[in-house]
Amino acid sequence: MKCKNCGADISDNAKVCKSCGAFIDDENGYVLLTSDDIMDDIYANEEPKINEKPKNSKGKIFIRIISLLLTLAIIGGGAFWYFTRIYDPAPEMPALSFKTGSGIINDDEKIIYVLLDEKSNIEYIHGVSLYDYDATDKNQEKKQPVSTDYEYTKSIDSTFRAIFFDADKLTGAADGSAYTFEMNFSFNGSDEIYTYKKSGTLPAEITEDASDLIFDHSLEEETTAKTENQEPTTEATTQSESTTALGNIDFIYNFYWFTEPYQNEEEMNISAIKFNRDNTYVSTSYYKNGDENWQITTYSGNYKIEDGYAVLNNGEATESTYYKIDAAQSSLHEEENGAKTSSLTPRKYNSLKNVEEFFGI
Repeated sequence: MKCKNCGADISDNAKVCKSCGAFIDDENGYVLLTSDDIMDDIYANEEPKINEKPKNSKGKIFIRIISLLLTLAIIGGGAFWYFTRIYDPAPEMPALSFKTGSGIINDDEKIIYVLLDEKSNIEYIHGVSLYDYDATDKNQEKKQPVSTDYEYTKSIDSTFRAIFFDADKLTGAADGSAYTFEMNFSFNGSDEIYTYKKSGTLPAEITEDASDLIFDHSLEEETTAKTENQEPTTEATTQSESTTALGNIDFIYNFYWFTEPYQNEEEMNISAIKFNRDNTYVSTSYYKNGDENWQITTYSGNYKIEDGYAVLNNGEATESTYYKIDAAQSSLHEEENGAKTSSLTPRKYNSLKNVEEFFGI
């Protein structure tokens, strides 16, 4: 018989034309076979000839293996590109703990503060807001901050110590109400900025002295310890001589005396001097150039009271430094040709907060 599609001679029992691939029994039209797989399915029930091997079987397996390898390579390459170029998992937030409270510093300044524990790795503070409600309570609607005018102190080793707000300047905060510090920090070795929250309660009355918590007294405590370990033989003599010549000069022992700030473009330098009753002193020098961190150095030396001056022995490298003692005004200043040239400013504590206030930072 002949194929209805192409006219080729085919056997009477043929199901498919071996010339064009049309189905012989299809009365409604002809369907061309376009896949070797379909041909395989059609002839699957036929008896294979003895010693006859399937055509192109090795080639098909090879092509499939190559296709699989290419697919895996494409998937692997895409995954590598995604995880190295696009995928950016949020880094783990550094764990910090805080302590809030209120108190008085600088004799009469009432503050609300938060102490920074595990603070040495904090590099920058990127703003702090104080809210007059518990911002950690998800059921409360967020309000506008009552203040963003925060201040901070650092320890002598430049680590952040405390953040505080002037309680008298807070707007809308009521006694007994909740408040929340919202603090933004970045850490050494990372550009990420993390937000931390710490809540507390505004007390009805602020009376406790918080100076020991807010400021770093490490230098003062070190000096006091040295004084206690030395024999107290010079104190009476020094006080006796100074009282006779100048009147009462006890005021020079009660403070750190800050020299006038020196600034030349981006360079800043200032010193804080602490006089001890055993005729020793501790000088802390603060130096900063541009965006660099403060460089803090300390020096211990001896001084004497001579002709109305506190004379600091600077060692063999430089000449002694003279500070005029004005007992009547309870002040120290430098003189040149008998005229006052600069005054030293007394501060109860030695801290970077004081230093930056002098330079308006």
